Amino acid sequence: MVAHLVRLKLALLRNVFRRSRAQTIGAVVGILYFSVLVVGLTLIVATLRTSLEVATVALPLAGAVGIVLWTVVPLFSFGSDPTLDPGRFALYAVPPRSLAVGLIAAALVGLPAVASAVLGLGVVVAWSMTPASTVVAVVGTGVGLLTAVTLSRWVSALAAAATSSRRGRDMLVVVGLVVLVLVGPVVWIAANVHDIQRLAVAVSKVVSWTPLGWAWAAPGDVAAGQPLVGALRLALAIAFLLAVGALWSGAVRRQVENPRAVSRGGSTPGEPDDLGLFGRVPDHPAGAVAARVLTYWRRDPRYQISLLVTPVFPLALLIPWASADVAWPPLLMGPMLAFMLGWSEHNAIAYESQAFSLHVAAGTRGLDDRLGRVVPGLLLAGVLVPVYVLVGVGLGARWDLLPLVLGVSVTVLGAGVAVSSVMNIVLPYPVAEPGESPFSAPPGAAGITILAQTLASAATFALSAPLLLLAWLAYASDSATWLVWVTGVVGVVLGPVVAGIGVRYGARLYDRRAPDLLADLQRV
Repeated sequence: MVAHLVRLKLALLRNVFRRSRAQTIGAVVGILYFSVLVVGLTLIVATLRTSLEVATVALPLAGAVGIVLWTVVPLFSFGSDPTLDPGRFALYAVPPRSLAVGLIAAALVGLPAVASAVLGLGVVVAWSMTPASTVVAVVGTGVGLLTAVTLSRWVSALAAAATSSRRGRDMLVVVGLVVLVLVGPVVWIAANVHDIQRLAVAVSKVVSWTPLGWAWAAPGDVAAGQPLVGALRLALAIAFLLAVGALWSGAVRRQVENPRAVSRGGSTPGEPDDLGLFGRVPDHPAGAVAARVLTYWRRDPRYQISLLVTPVFPLALLIPWASADVAWPPLLMGPMLAFMLGWSEHNAIAYESQAFSLHVAAGTRGLDDRLGRVVPGLLLAGVLVPVYVLVGVGLGARWDLLPLVLGVSVTVLGAGVAVSSVMNIVLPYPVAEPGESPFSAPPGAAGITILAQTLASAATFALSAPLLLLAWLAYASDSATWLVWVTGVVGVVLGPVVAGIGVRYGARLYDRRAPDLLADLQRV
């Protein structure tokens, strides 16, 4: 059974390269990018062999961070792998214990596990200071990697059970937002600690005596001439792995014996003649498209996540402003929010999945589709962007730069709308299907996701570059008040012009590629 699950996972990985050409290119780009990154980090880790003192501090911290990333990233970044969901095997007569072991083995043949194993080789080299420490490093690294994978699978199983209900999904969204909000302050505080070395040593000593650090610190004890302490830590690490394995096996048994059902609660029926938002928009195809987008905002957790995070993200600029007495970061709040509101629509069509067939079957014109999709975002931007511009200028005490900041915000918003109107037709990439967890994503989507998001960001900045250069010249020339006003006026005019050009070009692409785009969505 274990071998069969591993073969299935390998077949799924091969299928990533047999889908659309864009996804194949994205997968290759992603693999090459992360390969270079992983090899570089492995070489850096291996160089710690020359200093026992540094290795004793750095490797337990790095190992603990690795386990945390294994646990958290699948939930809040690229999504938990649906191929490792125990509930999918509920209809098969598979013993839960064999299934639990097989799913862990299947997880070990994935690209993240391979990358972790390569990094583990660097850890073994770093601890190869004596023959005994090398042996303990091999065992400890294996135990640490298995602990990371098993703990990740168990937490993912708990999260999957939580997302089976509307309340659980809402709670998971809240937890995710709290994590996102706290990351910025934690990173800033850590970066501004005066004696970072002393802090690292103190934290490493604590982590080395926790379940996250036992396996990674044991070889250091042996290399330092404390074999009993190393043996104790290694024994504790193995015991923790067995405990997590038992929890994972229990979670698999529960999901196989009682497969979850996706709750459809939380929605209330409306009046028979009430069309909702469709009855409150202009009787026009573009109005119908806009009503669909607004309905998604109200009911689809995938859109709600974006709506909740987007206004919060620019607030991170207040951290350096408040803690380091730097005046300029608040000035970027309005432009950053404008960028995110425009950029966030670059994959809008992919989120509709099979529902996009209604647009094609109804013969929706490209211009109506493009306008209907950008109008809700522009309405939201029309409310939030001016507020963030005024707040940012007020906190920075630079009211003289108000026209400049407003002009930059409008231009960045228009550039983002233009790029998104083209990108979601040219390069759609896989996203969570309707009804799935907003934190999930299809396997193999990381490469094409990074590629598409990078292209959308770069294109938005490229279109905004002329005005950004003019704004920088105006900001650097404190006495050039006229240049500030010129930047503001040019920005307010340039933004709508760029957006209009992008929308019309995207409309022509839509009219030409709508059937092919529907076929691409079925493949991704």
